[in-house]
Amino acid sequence: MSAAFGWMDAAPVRAVMAALNAKGEARFVGGCVRDSLIGRPPAPLAKGGEAGTTDIDVATTLRPEETIAALKAAGLAAHPTGVEHGTITAVADGLPVEVTTLRADIATDGRHAEVAFTTDWAQDWRRRDFTINAIYSDADGTLFDPAAGQADLDAGRVRFIGDPDTRIQEDYLRILRFFRFTSRYAAAPDEAGLAACARQAEGMARLSKERIWQEVSRLFATPNAPAMLAAAEEAGVLRQVIGASARIGLFARLHDHLYPDIPEALAVAALWPDAGPGMLREAFKPPTALIGRIEALREARAHLTRERGAPLLRALYRFGREAVCDAMLLEAAEGREAQDWLSLLSEAERLRVPVLPIGGRDLIAAGLAPGPALGEAISRFEAEWLAQGCPADEERISALLERVVRERR
Repeated sequence: MSAAFGWMDAAPVRAVMAALNAKGEARFVGGCVRDSLIGRPPAPLAKGGEAGTTDIDVATTLRPEETIAALKAAGLAAHPTGVEHGTITAVADGLPVEVTTLRADIATDGRHAEVAFTTDWAQDWRRRDFTINAIYSDADGTLFDPAAGQADLDAGRVRFIGDPDTRIQEDYLRILRFFRFTSRYAAAPDEAGLAACARQAEGMARLSKERIWQEVSRLFATPNAPAMLAAAEEAGVLRQVIGASARIGLFARLHDHLYPDIPEALAVAALWPDAGPGMLREAFKPPTALIGRIEALREARAHLTRERGAPLLRALYRFGREAVCDAMLLEAAEGREAQDWLSLLSEAERLRVPVLPIGGRDLIAAGLAPGPALGEAISRFEAEWLAQGCPADEERISALLERVVRERR
């Protein structure tokens, strides 16, 4: 085994596997094996290769109650985090390891499955989504690869296990997962999988908006996101998610410049520039803060393009650094005077964000009585302060405050 599998020798990992194997059989499975094969071990225990972000998952022949008993007998913590689906989270020396009983799907509704626990490894791997996610390893590093996932991983392929339409009908979220995993592990979509995604796209109506957003937003930061979004658009998948055409080219320019740190709000604003808050909520139900950031970005962009040459501090004060910088990146990606916008962006990143230096208490302390005049005085001070370039020195602030108070008495 390569150095990327060094995490298997970590004491907490060995303790969990020893506890499970004392009572049954346990194997690592999924991302921790898949990513270690390409040199990306789980981040908490990375030894050799590039650290990934994958959790450690274990499949076992033990039923959930047997898993709990085995872990506790070894002095390890056991938390029933998904016991109805057979998942127990073991914790050893602060390291969480998800342990799940082998399962077979009895019935599915396109998103949720009714499962039966089993001791048959073949039933367990056949219910998984992609071949590269059905690679197992025992505690000593011996691989079990019943779906030929390692060959697909080496060849840069993401294939559904068995019939793609059947796999998708079991869980329509697998359509979006197909594009996300392909973007990370393959050069191009598997033709059979892509065709099945197009055929089954309408089934995504069964998915919760939150899960759709989770998958789409994770796709933004994958290596080949522009190409995969274009493929999803052509297959009619994105149309099932949001009723607006995607501007893949604009997103691609931002992605190439910012990958892997492209902000979600900037990605959405680039892809669907005409989608208002209502449409975005209907499509994704994204966090309220994200909607606010998109709206701030759009307002900042309108201000910056309308008032070219206006003091940059005024825009930073009104919209904040985040929205102003996002807006400038979007304008630069549009290709219109790109270098000018990038120069402004550099300045916006360097300047301090002004904060109004006075409040109502300061005006009252200076002699104004509470009431409507107080609000008018604050507005007057703000306008003068902005006109003077948002001074921060106490002498100029005091002089401006005195003048505003004198005018209002």
